[in-house]
Amino acid sequence: MADHVYKFKEVPKGQRWKFFWDYYKYPTLGIIVGVIAVISILQTVVFAPKKDISIIAATQTYVNQEIWNQAREALQAMPLDLNEDEKVIVEVNDNHVDPSMAETDPETYQMLQTKLVASLSTAESALQIIDEGTFDYFNDEGLLGTYAELPDAMGHEKDEIIKIPLSELKPFCDIEGLPEGLFMTLRPEAGMQIYGSEKKLENYKKQIEVLLLMMQS
Repeated sequence: MADHVYKFKEVPKGQRWKFFWDYYKYPTLGIIVGVIAVISILQTVVFAPKKDISIIAATQTYVNQEIWNQAREALQAMPLDLNEDEKVIVEVNDNHVDPSMAETDPETYQMLQTKLVASLSTAESALQIIDEGTFDYFNDEGLLGTYAELPDAMGHEKDEIIKIPLSELKPFCDIEGLPEGLFMTLRPEAGMQIYGSEKKLENYKKQIEVLLLMMQS
């Protein structure tokens, strides 16, 4: 005769928790993990504060993370509430790609290269920090805009590539330990994948305004 399968209501009250845990422990844990995952996704994607601007940094020069933290804080102290939510949130998307790693640690090098390409493919960041080591790559990819992109060439030839030493820009000039040879550049409008979108065009123009604000003494 088959064993009798007790229903939950048939279990004595003092033993119901143990009965439930013995029979439903793993499904319950699975549900809890799923709920936590959903909450985490909602917090980070749906309810997280929207960033006002994302600056991509791609350098062969190693830059200590503390430098980028200071840069982020300096930028967030500026009037950069582009989305008008009364908060200023700036992201510095740091990509350190050292060519020597192609031989010493090829897997990590490939991963970093893939991350950089993925970041650039979103066409989200008009403001870009590069060094001499990454200049040719950005130039060959058509990612370096000229002063023709700005409302005023500011004494420069319009076909001159925008390549401003970070040390000359307001948020970076007071950062101690900032490596030499880092430059702020601007992605051209033609490379921003705007495709007639008024929203994307407006976002690009706002990022130009940020650059002009940083150039003010």
